[in-house]
Amino acid sequence: MDPVTLARASALEHFRWMDGDADTWAMLADGTALAAIVAGLAQLARQHRPDVVVGIESRGFLLGPAVAAALGIGFVPVRKEGALFPGELVRQETEPDYRGNRQVLLARPELLPPGRRVVLIDDWIETGSQALAAAHLIASCRAKLVAVVVIIDEASPAARDQLPPISAVMTGADLP
Repeated sequence: MDPVTLARASALEHFRWMDGDADTWAMLADGTALAAIVAGLAQLARQHRPDVVVGIESRGFLLGPAVAAALGIGFVPVRKEGALFPGELVRQETEPDYRGNRQVLLARPELLPPGRRVVLIDDWIETGSQALAAAHLIASCRAKLVAVVVIIDEASPAARDQLPPISAVMTGADLP
């Protein structure tokens, strides 16, 4: 079975709804499922020939380094305001997310030098507000976001039009 198909099967086996919200943490709690999901994300990211993986706090902090290690490249964090993050920072406020919340995202420009090819890794994309803000941060550093790679893709048409290609293990329609 190819890595993406195995990742999809593993994610679906462990996915659940909890109190009306998606529980993606359960997919990551099983070691075999986590390994399969990381391998699937890495397979999707590899085709874009990234120099570095970026992940947004919090699930991007778990998945991003694992995918980066699988690809043999580095990881760069994008933090949310209020977190300890020393050094020069660039900031970008998100549009409202699916709950109507806004976040301020932070990146360190020296970690994203001009021309660096970047793949953004996350668990889920819905409105795309955080991915779009991360794209602006990456562009402000003159690096290039070449793809967004996620477990579950439910990107809004507006976000899809403004982002590079989105590759996913599955879509929201695949969920039970």
